[in-house]
Amino acid sequence: MKKKLVEYTIYKSADEFYKTVRTELNRKTFGKKFNLSGDYPDNGGIDIYSTISFAVFKPNLGPLVKLNLNCVNTNQNGTESKLTLNRVNGATYKMQFWFMILFVALTLIIALYQIIIGNDIGFEMLMLPLFGLIYILIIELFSEFTISSLNKKVEKMLNSEKLKYKKL
Repeated sequence: MKKKLVEYTIYKSADEFYKTVRTELNRKTFGKKFNLSGDYPDNGGIDIYSTISFAVFKPNLGPLVKLNLNCVNTNQNGTESKLTLNRVNGATYKMQFWFMILFVALTLIIALYQIIIGNDIGFEMLMLPLFGLIYILIIELFSEFTISSLNKKVEKMLNSEKLKYKKL
């Protein structure tokens, strides 16, 4: 759950890159080249996510994770810029994660209580927190898969627009 940053040096201005991303975001759903949607957060940059998701969780509170693109010029004449890709957990991820943490804690407390008072069912109830932890790992796996896919799509976008870049 560590926030991962991926950085690139782009040998064009930040405006060129943002123009490319905005063009993709403004296309209709079935006309998109890279299957990306996005929004503009208050903290700057552009949050992108897949238009058609690999997995949808209920209740659906938006995408599981987003990728924040933040591109700034690094020199004064606008020939070089720095692109930072940052993972942003969506409301769906936060809701699923904290619900499972609450579930694991509650079932663990109940199982330990049952063991302390001498019921045999307490040892069997220890399986429930294990299922909760496995669910958290599955959610994390989906989110890591989504972020790596979005990173590759950004690289494909850079390549298709013939923007020269170097990964830092």
